[in-house]
Amino acid sequence: MYSHAKLLMGKFKNNEVVPNDVKEGYFAVFSVNSEEEPKRFILDLHWLNNPLFLKLLKQAEDEYGFQQKGVLEVPCHTAELQNILELKMG
Repeated sequence: MYSHAKLLMGKFKNNEVVPNDVKEGYFAVFSVNSEEEPKRFILDLHWLNNPLFLKLLKQAEDEYGFQQKGVLEVPCHTAELQNILELKMG
């Protein structure tokens, strides 16, 4: 977990730790790249059906494989993820 992300943590059913600010029906994701600090987003589950977001998930699979533990990381700039989220909201 990132040291700059001070999160209140709670226990999940199978002893996994889940941040208290991630409510049911949402998930946390970090935009990660070598040029800037990771940025955390809390997204509604409907993003898991969005083609542009799925493209980022495919990039994450290609870069990290399925061995990620904890928060989901997508290899992109913060602005790229924000632009995808704004397209859907706008």
